[in-house]
Amino acid sequence: MSDVSAKAWLATSTGLVMEGRSCGAEGTASGEITFNTSMSGYQEIMTNPGAAGQVLVFTMPEVGIYGVNALDVTTPGVKAAAVVARAICDLPSNWTCEGSVSDYLKAEGVVAIDGLDTRMLTQHIRDEGVAGTHVTAIVTTEDLGEAALVEAAKAVSATATYIEAEALAAELGATLTRMPVGNRASNIPVKDLRTGKLCITSQHHGYAIDFDGVEGVEVTHVNLNDGTVEGFAVPSKGIEATLFASLELRELNPAVAQK
Repeated sequence: MSDVSAKAWLATSTGLVMEGRSCGAEGTASGEITFNTSMSGYQEIMTNPGAAGQVLVFTMPEVGIYGVNALDVTTPGVKAAAVVARAICDLPSNWTCEGSVSDYLKAEGVVAIDGLDTRMLTQHIRDEGVAGTHVTAIVTTEDLGEAALVEAAKAVSATATYIEAEALAAELGATLTRMPVGNRASNIPVKDLRTGKLCITSQHHGYAIDFDGVEGVEVTHVNLNDGTVEGFAVPSKGIEATLFASLELRELNPAVAQK
């Protein structure tokens, strides 16, 4: 269980400073600040390569109620630089539970903070995160003072974090453009252009792919919210890739299938 007396602070490059409870390792972490709106799957999200180096904000009000275990990971080890939540549960309960999120993050050396108004913070990130601009942040257990925290957040260098499919697309010649807030949720509808079926997907990535002018590539999946590429294939090389994990597959109704 986290020490209830331990404090932590979050500051953004846009001047926002928030104080909360330390729920992970001691120290300081920084990176681009992003948010994920999934209602569950917090362990999979924290270990997703798409979260690498990010200050990860969960919009779900309480994180950690069913704990963590060795199986619910996307890849081994937490990839997020820091974790931010409204509340991180100290007493998880589930038959698969092998420990709490707080203890897991401490063991992984990941700084975490809760007790924050994540609704306001998410709105701030969404409003400030215009295309091409990164909002960076610092999370620390050191009381540096507001001015020093903001200056430290402004000095953070946000590097592009590509998931495997995005990196492959870039190698094939595609143009990658940073999205305003990215696709980071577990209920994103994706259309399979080959079958006309709908996939309800889980995603955590921040760049849109454009294959304009690239020969030999077939776009296989598109996002029904924003029309971005979600999957592609290179038949001549036997390559297929998607930017999502599929949660459900169903037939589209004829009106949607024709769009």
